[in-house]
Amino acid sequence: MRYWNKTLLTSLISVSVVMPVMAATNFTVKQIEITGNHRISDGTILNYLPIHVGDKVSSDDTAKIIQALYKTNFFTNVALEKQGNTLIVKVTERPTIGDITLKGNELISKKDLKKALAGLGVSVGQVYDQSVIEGVKDSLEKEYFDQGNYGATVNTTVEKESGNRVGLHINIHEGKPAKIREIKIIGNKAYSEKDLLKQFKLTTPKAWDFFTKSDQYSKQKLDGDIETLKSYYMDRGYIQFKVDSTQVVLSPDKENVDIVIHITEGPQYKLKNYNFEGNLIYSESKLKKLVTIKPGEIFNRKEVTNTTKILGTYYGQYGYAFAKITPIPHIDMKNQEVSMTFLIDPGKKIYVRRITFEGNTKTQDQVLRREMRQQEGALVDTADIKESERRLNMLGYFKGVKVDTVPVPGSDDKVDLDVKVKEAPSATLTLGAGYSDTDGFLINAGYNQPNFLGTGKNLGINFNTSDFERYYSVNYFNPYYTNSMGRGFNVYAQTVDTDAHDIDISTYATDSYGASMSYSMPLSETNNLSFGYGYEITKVKLGDDPSEELINFMNGTNTLPLPPGTTAERDSETFNNVTLNGGWNQINYDRGIFPTKGYAQSVGLELDLPGGGSNPQSFYKLSYLAHLYQPIGKGFIITARGETGFGDGLGSTDALPFYENYYAGGIGVQGAVRGYEGYSIGPKDSNDDTYGGNFLVDGTIGLIVPTPIAPDSFRTTLFVDFGNVYNTTDIQTTTDSGPMRFSAGIAAEWRSPIGPLVLSLAEPLNPQHGDDKEVLQFTVGTSF
Repeated sequence: MRYWNKTLLTSLISVSVVMPVMAATNFTVKQIEITGNHRISDGTILNYLPIHVGDKVSSDDTAKIIQALYKTNFFTNVALEKQGNTLIVKVTERPTIGDITLKGNELISKKDLKKALAGLGVSVGQVYDQSVIEGVKDSLEKEYFDQGNYGATVNTTVEKESGNRVGLHINIHEGKPAKIREIKIIGNKAYSEKDLLKQFKLTTPKAWDFFTKSDQYSKQKLDGDIETLKSYYMDRGYIQFKVDSTQVVLSPDKENVDIVIHITEGPQYKLKNYNFEGNLIYSESKLKKLVTIKPGEIFNRKEVTNTTKILGTYYGQYGYAFAKITPIPHIDMKNQEVSMTFLIDPGKKIYVRRITFEGNTKTQDQVLRREMRQQEGALVDTADIKESERRLNMLGYFKGVKVDTVPVPGSDDKVDLDVKVKEAPSATLTLGAGYSDTDGFLINAGYNQPNFLGTGKNLGINFNTSDFERYYSVNYFNPYYTNSMGRGFNVYAQTVDTDAHDIDISTYATDSYGASMSYSMPLSETNNLSFGYGYEITKVKLGDDPSEELINFMNGTNTLPLPPGTTAERDSETFNNVTLNGGWNQINYDRGIFPTKGYAQSVGLELDLPGGGSNPQSFYKLSYLAHLYQPIGKGFIITARGETGFGDGLGSTDALPFYENYYAGGIGVQGAVRGYEGYSIGPKDSNDDTYGGNFLVDGTIGLIVPTPIAPDSFRTTLFVDFGNVYNTTDIQTTTDSGPMRFSAGIAAEWRSPIGPLVLSLAEPLNPQHGDDKEVLQFTVGTSF
């Protein structure tokens, strides 16, 4: 009020000073001169003046002129003078806000606070208005009160700056969030308070609240829980349910709240029947197959909503993009029954005129366009639009994908599709060193770009070395070599020396070199076939102390134990093989990174046939892998993965060569069973090292728990792993596989700049003799 009193006083003084001058003579304004303004242009001021050149001005007009300029809130002082027929307007501009600083805020980000300030008219460049600034304190404190921080205080200071500007400094003391001491529901009869409170996100203090913060009061969360409570009753037939009142009682020290919710349940209703009205277009028999509600059952609002969506989607698949499905309940209070009418207005058939892409600064339009299942010039198909969005998300090139349907101006039967994407870093350039529990010390360097030059083609150049393995590769894959087929190649070299690292595998070394060509062919939106061929040269060399099993392989025998003094007839052998492979893959995830629902599975077959050499080896390997994600509500997701592999010899080759054996144990490898050291599970040789086997079974069952910190890049899973490797051939080993191994633990996965980083803490549940325990494990790599 002091500001407006000052303004009014200034206005009156100005009027009183100028009026005698203006009162001396009435005159016609031939010129208007503005002085004192620096930031606000003459044109802007002239637009606000109630008089113009050519108008007659009397003493009665002066107050109107001054008041009009004061109302703009641009000026702290306005005065008028007359020189001949020239009206001189003298102004003093208000300062502008040159800078806003925020200190002490953690709960609410600076971005959100500045957004709230902008809503009050307080932002850099705005005119400084003391009356508005005085309201900042109350408004920002209310923001914190709504978050449950009732002890929050906000103080503002204003500092003069050069250039007729001021700096606004806001200091915030957030205080402690109020904890929920008690939640009471009064009026419930059909369901216990305990069952109702299970639906709430807010809770009274629990042991895990340090992570979930569910015991911290928030008005927004409480409003959400009230809506959840309403839905709970509405979905169980209580259509007249209402919340009579909600009381939040704050303790004197502002550190605790008690919440009391008064409700009226009303009677429970059943669904009597349903019918369709309007312009159905399609037969009622077809529409009834889509309905999920059933007469005679308890009325369920959720299922009514679900049916409405299904009907809308059905019409949308046939071009009726803007079909309106209106559910109308007819309530029989006497018999406590509800009859539902679905009023259908399909509207016109809609065609897609044009599809445009925004935000793809690196990826070429054609890469996005070939993923689109909705085509230009065709009828709108909402299912195709949804599938197009899913396919673009699955590429892994973008942080987000959104498809907007935009009506074409002047047309009632055409729309444009505006596909908005946000590019994500897709190339990975790595040069580093590290340590893996399974592989020892690691050095890696590589360039992997799944979107090479924005073409959607995949190029990879990699070098990886560890204590017992070196691997070099160059690979390239074009998913659209032709319109219906992808093609790629891989050139690689690998050296393995199991005696060079403290790893319990039969001691031998291999040098492998090879090249392969691969193809893929889609069968449907989620299925494809893959096939390829290649050539590989593998040199096998025994270690210093080879096991009897390896001696048997080199000598072509199968006797255990060997007679004393038996040695290998040769300590090395080279095998040349032509490789043929084929597979079927199905991926039905909702997104490529951190899926929340869907499944994937693959079947693979590899045939290795003689390609020369004195001791040819022929064998095959068959594999199956599946992974499932199933959300169960409140951010929890069930995940299950299963894998099996089987190999055997072909023709004169009696069994799968030992260097192709499967192993179990470890993390981030085939046959992973966390909590056990890598490669430590399976049949043992005469040196008590793991020999491996030709039959692998492993898997995991897990619960992905909500992560409050960076859920898009961080994931936590509670899991139980299982796995083992068996020898089903006639090849003898010193010990057999033993029972299936189990472990349980917790894993955290972070989508880091260098790739997925997984840290696991697991405990073996039934370790056997020869198994090596490794509770803490980590790996960097990709997951299926």
